[in-house]
Amino acid sequence: METSSVRKVRLSDGIIRQNAVLMSGLFAGPVIGAASNLQNAVVLCWVFSLVTLISICFCRLLPKKIAFAVRIVLYALIAAAVYVPVIMTARLLFAVETVNGIGLYLTVTVANPLILSKTESRFFLRSPLQMLKDAFGFVLGFDLSCLLVGTLRDILTDNMLWNMRVQLPFQIPSMGRVYGGFILVGVLAGLCRAVYNRRRSSGSEKKEAKQ
Repeated sequence: METSSVRKVRLSDGIIRQNAVLMSGLFAGPVIGAASNLQNAVVLCWVFSLVTLISICFCRLLPKKIAFAVRIVLYALIAAAVYVPVIMTARLLFAVETVNGIGLYLTVTVANPLILSKTESRFFLRSPLQMLKDAFGFVLGFDLSCLLVGTLRDILTDNMLWNMRVQLPFQIPSMGRVYGGFILVGVLAGLCRAVYNRRRSSGSEKKEAKQ
């Protein structure tokens, strides 16, 4: 019988507490490398979201009797098959130059940890509807982090947001580089952890006061 902790699904887990980019750092690499502006970030979010959610649904159908190591390989193959139509839709919806420019980071979404590890350790322990809700929370957490990083880097690098001019008295061209993204993600991760820990401590203190 599943425990109450397994049955309970909170969107805040994937969005905040176990955010794959800013809290756990499970999949920060593509954000650091690809989300150098808002356009890139949107494309990355599109591909990551569709590949992850569709792949998890198909992977759920695999028989449990298949050996764990084999299942992991099959998860990757399913994700690779899903990636093909997803990248085709991305080329139809977004500028081909943008998609090709971050193509290396888009292919990495096939092997993202939400598909290869969270499926076995978390998602598949739940009912199908709960699984979808839980997976959606983690995907949304990644997307919000990616869009935040892409927006900030777009503004700081060129004083632009998509194709709109943003008036700032300074520019930081290094934010468009990989090391600039690494620094920015590190700073944002530190801030998120500090805020989360502070709110958690405050909540604990309030509970103790009530008791």
